[in-house]
Amino acid sequence: MKKNKRIIFATIAALSLAAPMTAVFNFDNVQTVSANHQGTKIWLQYGTLKYALKGPSGRVYPAGTKVVREMGAADTKPNISFPGRPFNLTWVIGGIPNNQRLQDVGGGQIAEAYVNYEDWQEIDYPSADTVIVQNTTDFTDLASSDFHPVDNNNPDVPVANTDKLNAVYNEYVFNVNFSKLNSADNAWVANINKRVSAAEGMGVPQSTVDALTDEITSAYANYKKTGHLVSGNSGSSNTSNSAKPKSKSRKVKLRKASYQYTHKGKRVSKKKLKKGTIVKINGKAYRIKGKKYYCIAKNRYIRAVNVVKK
Repeated sequence: MKKNKRIIFATIAALSLAAPMTAVFNFDNVQTVSANHQGTKIWLQYGTLKYALKGPSGRVYPAGTKVVREMGAADTKPNISFPGRPFNLTWVIGGIPNNQRLQDVGGGQIAEAYVNYEDWQEIDYPSADTVIVQNTTDFTDLASSDFHPVDNNNPDVPVANTDKLNAVYNEYVFNVNFSKLNSADNAWVANINKRVSAAEGMGVPQSTVDALTDEITSAYANYKKTGHLVSGNSGSSNTSNSAKPKSKSRKVKLRKASYQYTHKGKRVSKKKLKKGTIVKINGKAYRIKGKKYYCIAKNRYIRAVNVVKK
């Protein structure tokens, strides 16, 4: 999960997380999170690196380095093993209770396979910014999941670049009229959604991601020519035998001022959409650099967390 470097820098600098990093690391850095009176609970799971890993910056994180991952406010405890969800080398949480207005930040995504992990623990979401773990402020490592064993004898986890997959998938989702697809196309859509979600997980080889990207590209090209995603699909629309599905497009209100982003996660401008603004979304969620977005116009996206939930 790549993080916006400017956001991380501004947040870490503003919070004064720690003294500048030196060659000697203090890995006894887990802080106790104070409860807030609202009782907004989330799940945290701590762990330690099984063996030394090297990041893309060249920095080495020794065996025993403490890491953490977060789960939302689920009613039940998550599974102890959650292979698709990474741990983080640095993680800061905190915000307005029940709102999480100050978005959690950090990075340095570590695959579960590299971690000796503990049980999940439920905490009250802190109303003030709280450092959970901090092992680096290096932008290159914070923005990456590309960590590998220093000792080649240790098992390695493949790291795939999903930028092209996300771009192709988002273009396809934005432009296809899903309400007019027939049963064969709908079956393909359901299958591809599951596979894209799985491809975003940790440990997926690049060959799998590339093959999925090519498949979506081919299907979308076929759709532009024939109106169907599945090659050779000449059947009539399934709406003749059932009620026409309603469009999922809807209007939503912003609960806080929101920046607009491109499909690559790049901020469009410094100007924000004002709090309370009504915008129309197409009803689908898009993943951009590991975060959830809604599309409000062609190549214009807003963070889903900024939308009033209904």
